[in-house]
Amino acid sequence: MSAAAWDPAAPFASDAPPTRFFGYYPGVPTVVTAAHEGDRNLLAVGWHAALSAQPPMYGVAIADARYTHRLGVASGAFAVHFLPFAAVRAIAGAGTLSRHDGTDKVRALGLHAREGPTTGAPLLGEAYLIYECRLRERVPTGDHEWWVGEVVALHHRPEAFDERGLVRPEVQAPVYYGRARYEALGTGEIAAFPPGAFDDAQE
Repeated sequence: MSAAAWDPAAPFASDAPPTRFFGYYPGVPTVVTAAHEGDRNLLAVGWHAALSAQPPMYGVAIADARYTHRLGVASGAFAVHFLPFAAVRAIAGAGTLSRHDGTDKVRALGLHAREGPTTGAPLLGEAYLIYECRLRERVPTGDHEWWVGEVVALHHRPEAFDERGLVRPEVQAPVYYGRARYEALGTGEIAAFPPGAFDDAQE
């Protein structure tokens, strides 16, 4: 369904509860890792955002019941990973399996992890982009906690990016629609708006 499928002048339906606010999907999911005293874990995180360019800051929402929450708080560090669609099973598994049950998700999902040189947080070899972060602030937000991380190291696969620093379409970053449904980004219709595209709309 496209926007042309409904009348923009028609009234909105307003009978849904606020808990149905799934407008943040579709979105690119991340995998967040943390480690402390020989223990490690990872989880899929759909709620995340860039917060600042100078200094570089990145935020993720983590429920305090998550095993990774304990590790990140104890170590004061975490890593945010962006994985290609080829690794989408690992992303889904990271959000389904539980370390509380004793599962080592890295091993169970066949991932390649190494210790981050700056923070000690696990780095996943399958990622095309990783932010190593120091946990600078924890903000309670209802049933989640918003972690404000200072990006102290960045790791990437140069072949995954073009000369402008944008992810190449062939990487096929995954898009998450919710309810365990993913799609490969870069396979559908593309719209681009170069500088000057809206000059005729200015008053």
